[in-house]
Amino acid sequence: MSGRIVYASFVDTIDSDATLDVWNLIGTSATHIRLLGWELTSNAVAATLTTLSMGHADDNGTGGTAAAATTNADDKLAGTLGVLITNVGTVGADGGRLMSYQWEQLGSIGHIFTPEMAPISAVSKGFSLQQTTAATWIASGWVCWEEITVT
Repeated sequence: MSGRIVYASFVDTIDSDATLDVWNLIGTSATHIRLLGWELTSNAVAATLTTLSMGHADDNGTGGTAAAATTNADDKLAGTLGVLITNVGTVGADGGRLMSYQWEQLGSIGHIFTPEMAPISAVSKGFSLQQTTAATWIASGWVCWEEITVT
């Protein structure tokens, strides 16, 4: 299985809510998403412990801001099939946690998957990074994924 590589970067104010998606990424009804990596930084100047959980997402919830995505330069297809949304106030259905993090917001946090460990979503599902600590902050980051079209 191989598809096209997509990158999206974002800067967004994350609301003070103990259950919101910092970002979520959902594929279309004919697309699997293979999560390749992500990174997050904060504008914090003092340590503020934040709990984050990354996992499968069954839908994209409501609210938030769509991030602009870019495909590889040699990609002949128009547009992207996955949609990355940041600061999602009402989270979608949780499809199961993959990883959890305790982050002080001083420095970056992220994960780059090796090819054999990269999680792949079911069709029309995806992934999310959920904040489980109420804190308001400005997030900067990127997410990279592969879109695999079902044939």
